[in-house]
Amino acid sequence: MSTYFSKFSLNKFADTITNAAHKTQDTLSSAIANIQLDDPQAKLSLKARKHYLQETLGTIEDISKLPPQYQFLEKKCDSLEKVCKRMLVVTRTFEVEGYDYPPNLSESLSDWWSSNKGGLFNFVSAGGNKEKEAGTSSEHDEPSSGADTLMPKSFSQAIAKAAKDSGEVFNGLREEERKSSVEEEEDEDEDLTPLITMFEAWSQVQNKMDQGKTEMDNLMAKEFNSKLSSLIEEKFKNARTLRKKVEDSRLKFDTMRYEVKLTEQQKNAASQAVNDNTSADSRKDVVEASQDGSEEPANSAPEASELVEGAESEAQKLLEKLEDEFVSNTTEAVEVMGEITDSAELINLVKLFHSFQLAYHRQCAQDLENSLKVLTDLETEGV
Repeated sequence: MSTYFSKFSLNKFADTITNAAHKTQDTLSSAIANIQLDDPQAKLSLKARKHYLQETLGTIEDISKLPPQYQFLEKKCDSLEKVCKRMLVVTRTFEVEGYDYPPNLSESLSDWWSSNKGGLFNFVSAGGNKEKEAGTSSEHDEPSSGADTLMPKSFSQAIAKAAKDSGEVFNGLREEERKSSVEEEEDEDEDLTPLITMFEAWSQVQNKMDQGKTEMDNLMAKEFNSKLSSLIEEKFKNARTLRKKVEDSRLKFDTMRYEVKLTEQQKNAASQAVNDNTSADSRKDVVEASQDGSEEPANSAPEASELVEGAESEAQKLLEKLEDEFVSNTTEAVEVMGEITDSAELINLVKLFHSFQLAYHRQCAQDLENSLKVLTDLETEGV
């Protein structure tokens, strides 16, 4: 491994990348030269791509910098988007059926009941065996087929099913006792009724809690998750689009600014060269004219200053237009990012989340209090 990496040269790798970038830059320069002059936007787009490569290579350092407030707003927007995406991954659990049910089915109450293992169920199973010995079958020995054999979808539903099945077992025992011994009917009823009532109350309250949980889960999915997803998929996406427009307009503005500056430098250099040549020619003409005794010849060279000034004026107008677009796009992006990062919308979403949970837990508390009252009355009657 070390031998392989010893042959790898970072300098060669960097040179390869630089050469590829320069080749791309030369290709763009050739394309710019061949493009029609009456298509300024296409020409500007190609120049902007070339300018971007030059910025990447570090050959151009004069780059327009966005204000620190804008850069901080971008970071804040990116951080909030990342947090919202993480939160949505968690809250989408409410959309998963049976997310609160024990994953190990062999240890769940439902499996515990169906396999007739555990203290209470061993007792029930023993009672069922006695019935079989007496030649009477019982439908409560094993869970019945159909809906009862379906696995519960939540922990509350599993408890409710186990409690309901337990109550039905004691109902069966009571009926069996009534058939076998009429004299002991009242005593047996009094002994079994509290247990039957207890299991019914237990099953009912767990069923109500399961229904409340289902309603809460649906609200979480339809209201909270959908709004959070919309915030990510629409508003944050729109902000990224506007930020891309800012970067594109910045690049075009810098490209045109660089072109104007380069043209100005070339014009000054050419003007200086012309002045130097004109001065030398003038001195020569003066000498020759003094020798011939003739007047200084008039300058017959065509004047192109008006054409040059016209081109410079158009370039300056385009530069001002690009600057306005840059400022306008930046302002729009700031407004949108400011709205997104404003804590009010996210706070309202979390309030909505809390409201759904609070309504569910309040209902659970009320149902549990009512069920507990029933159990307390049973205990009082027993005393």
